[in-house]
Amino acid sequence: MLLLVAAVYRYRPMPVWQRVLCWLAMVPLAFWAATHRPEDFSYPLLLQLTNTDGAVTFSLYANLAKGLVGILLLALLWPARREVDFRAPVSLRWLVLLASPLLIVGVAAPLLGLQWQPKLIEQIAIFAWANLLLTCVAEEAFLRLLLQLPMIRVLQAWTQHRWLQEALPLLLVTVIFVLIHSGLSGAAIWVYGLAGFLYGLSYTLSKNVFFPIAVHCAVNLLHFSLLSYPGN
Repeated sequence: MLLLVAAVYRYRPMPVWQRVLCWLAMVPLAFWAATHRPEDFSYPLLLQLTNTDGAVTFSLYANLAKGLVGILLLALLWPARREVDFRAPVSLRWLVLLASPLLIVGVAAPLLGLQWQPKLIEQIAIFAWANLLLTCVAEEAFLRLLLQLPMIRVLQAWTQHRWLQEALPLLLVTVIFVLIHSGLSGAAIWVYGLAGFLYGLSYTLSKNVFFPIAVHCAVNLLHFSLLSYPGN
C-alpha cells in the first residue's frame, strides 16, 4: 500500500487537493510500516552488549521493514533540483556536517552521564552498517523528504520570506523528531532537540538528504564506539 501511494504521489499528475490527501495517507502509512511489529515476532538479533555482571545492556535487531521503508522513500521521493531552493555556501554546509557530530556527542556525554566505554572493532562494524541502513536512512528520509521538504514547498507558495520558508519547517520537524523518540525526559529532551535541530539544519543548508543521514550516522557511531550505549 505504501509503495502504491508513494508512487502515485511521485509520478501521477494531480490537483493540489489530491496531492495533499495522498501525502496525508503516506505519512502514517510510512510511520506504521517502519515501526509496527506483529505480536510474538522478533527481527534477527545482530548484536548484544552485556555488562561485567553478564546482564544485557543493549540489543540491536535488524529492523528490515524500517530499512525498506527508508530505501523506498529515498527512491520515490528524491526531489528534482530547483534553483529557487535555498542552499548555503558549500563551506558552511560542510562546517555543519563536520562540527555537528562533535557538538552533539560533546553535549550529550556530560548531560547524560555517558562513560568511556570503547567497543570492539567487530561490534563497531556491525553497528555501523545497521545504523546507517536500518536507522539513519529511514529516519532522515521520513523527516526530510516526507515532512520537512513538503512544508518548505507549501510555505514557498504562501510567503516570499525566505527565513520563514526555511525556519518554520526546521523547528516543526525538530519537535517531531523529539516526540517520535518516546520515553525521553530531563536532559535527554534537550540533547535530542539539539540533535534533531542540527540534522534538520544540515538539510536546510544543503537540500541534500545525504547530509543529515551522514550527521545522524556519525553521531550514533561516535556514541556507540566510544561511550556507554545507549546510556549510562
